[in-house]
Amino acid sequence: MNGKVKKMDDSTLSEANAIRVIGAGLGRTGTMSLKAALEMLGYRTYHFVLPEHAALWAAYADGKTSSDDVLGLIADSGYSATCDQPTADLYAEQLRKFPGAKVVLTVRDSPEQWAASWKTLARFIDVQERSFSLSYPTFIQWIPFMRHWKTMRSLMGTHLGLPPGELIRGWKAKPEGWLETQYEAHNAQVCATVPSEQLLVFNVKEGWAPLCPFLEKCFPEEPFPCINEASDIEFATNAMIMISYAWIPLVCVAVGSVHLCVKYLRQ
Repeated sequence: MNGKVKKMDDSTLSEANAIRVIGAGLGRTGTMSLKAALEMLGYRTYHFVLPEHAALWAAYADGKTSSDDVLGLIADSGYSATCDQPTADLYAEQLRKFPGAKVVLTVRDSPEQWAASWKTLARFIDVQERSFSLSYPTFIQWIPFMRHWKTMRSLMGTHLGLPPGELIRGWKAKPEGWLETQYEAHNAQVCATVPSEQLLVFNVKEGWAPLCPFLEKCFPEEPFPCINEASDIEFATNAMIMISYAWIPLVCVAVGSVHLCVKYLRQ
């Protein structure tokens, strides 16, 4: 990135379909808590890629369409805020398209804490992205939007100059501390790119206190939502592995049952 994004007037935000809040934090920085908080404040928030949007994101990752197309799809679908990746990788593109938007950079307590959480997410993605083999008879990549998600994830980290897929898959071959360096590089880039008056560096542990004044919103009566996905990710990973091995025996049992029923009916 070369310098800060030039600040412009807020005329863009008067449009019905516009992104007003850009979540620029990497995944595993409290983005689900931010999503829930923004929705409590009245923003419809885009967190990760919807299955019905996956094909366009994959086309963008393949260089077959533009960032304006995917961001336009989000805004035209009625979303007024974004967070998590891959939209966080396009924080600068969002700010150029919607120059009056405010940017929230979610952060963890330390780079080491973020890296440990990222590895948990990466294990889940590794299980989800594996191809069918006799040793791992998964059907997941036969599902079109799952294949598109796999292609889309190659975008993650490319705004840092990393090769496609390096951040989500290539980190395992890197030396200790490499992930932490990428986390710090991303945060530094956001701070150097976004005008300071449009940027809030935010740890979700801080709650409503910094967020509401920054967004010029009243404080809700409800407590700030704290959503920890770590256990859900672990459960989903194990469930996906179990389903990948179990579906073939289940299909065989079902086919066998149908065969027996047909044989019985013909008697």
